[in-house]
Amino acid sequence: MQKPSLLFLLVLCPFFLLAQYKTVSLDFESTYIGDNNPLPAETNILFTGSIPSYIDRVELNIKPPKGKSNILHSAVWQRPLDNKEKTYSLPVNYKFRSSASYDIEVLYFQTLSNAQRTALVQTLNKRLQLFLETQLTQESKTIEWENKPKRLLQEMNDLLQADLQNYRTGIAAPAQELSNLVALQMEKMADMRMRDSVGQVRMAEERVLLRQLLQDELDRMLPAPLYKIADARLLEDCPTESKKGALAVNAGYGGVYFSGDLGEDLDYDTAPYVGLSFPLGNSAFAPRFFSNTYIGFGLFLQDFENADEQKLTGPITGLPIYASLDYKLFQFVYLNLGATLLEETTAGDRQELFVRPFIGLSAKVNLSVQFER
Repeated sequence: MQKPSLLFLLVLCPFFLLAQYKTVSLDFESTYIGDNNPLPAETNILFTGSIPSYIDRVELNIKPPKGKSNILHSAVWQRPLDNKEKTYSLPVNYKFRSSASYDIEVLYFQTLSNAQRTALVQTLNKRLQLFLETQLTQESKTIEWENKPKRLLQEMNDLLQADLQNYRTGIAAPAQELSNLVALQMEKMADMRMRDSVGQVRMAEERVLLRQLLQDELDRMLPAPLYKIADARLLEDCPTESKKGALAVNAGYGGVYFSGDLGEDLDYDTAPYVGLSFPLGNSAFAPRFFSNTYIGFGLFLQDFENADEQKLTGPITGLPIYASLDYKLFQFVYLNLGATLLEETTAGDRQELFVRPFIGLSAKVNLSVQFER
């Protein structure tokens, strides 16, 4: 029997995928998003809108619905230098789930003047000084802290975090927390003794150094420009659009292995096939391997014949049935690896079922199917 040639030509074609954004309007005066339509799902979004000229920073926080406080994603737009436009464009690299809802929090900030920033730093310094005074016990010859200096440093940073929750520094600014230098200075003071006037003078100097260190730390962590919340919006239970599920129809050509080793005694046959397949993962969220891999099943369009010229069919349909894992090689071309369920008529007209592996190449066409949710 003349066997058809089984040849798979794989051509590597590199290509680039450019990130795409869907534009959604969100103006400063609006209490709804866009035209009150559902948010785009499974894609990145570019939020744009009009803002007053005094707004220099926009922060958008995506939260779960029902008033949950945790933030799923945060994006920031900051006005470039010498830009006085009354619009902003904020790319959000977070893909919404289909047929879901989210809370959208939008915070609008304005820049503090130099005088306002200086006043804020002075107020924070005084609060930290007052806190330290309550944590200090001075004996006749020593001073003692109510807690370990590193613990006090953490408590001071917690105070600052609470006081600064309505403020933001520039994108490239350092972290808003006091450094370990403050704890080291407090440890140094705790180790000092004031047995005489010299020791007392030294202690007074170290306390001045601590106050100056706090001032320097605040200046470092709150550089200009410094922003304060001027307005805010909370858009609750914003729905997302419904997306249709993925189902692919594939047609290909493959070979089924029966027996033997690679060489003259290799027993196989080939045939075209058609089937349906489902992706293992959503391409918007799943890793590339899973979004490029499908589970498929279908039929070979003709019976097989082995080296002994025995006809091999399949159960139920009368044609061989297959199940496969399909991996995308190119835009429409998939490598199929799987198993074929075959049926053979033996002596006495008995029908015997057995499974053999197969390999093939197929082309897929994705269909949009609305699944019940």
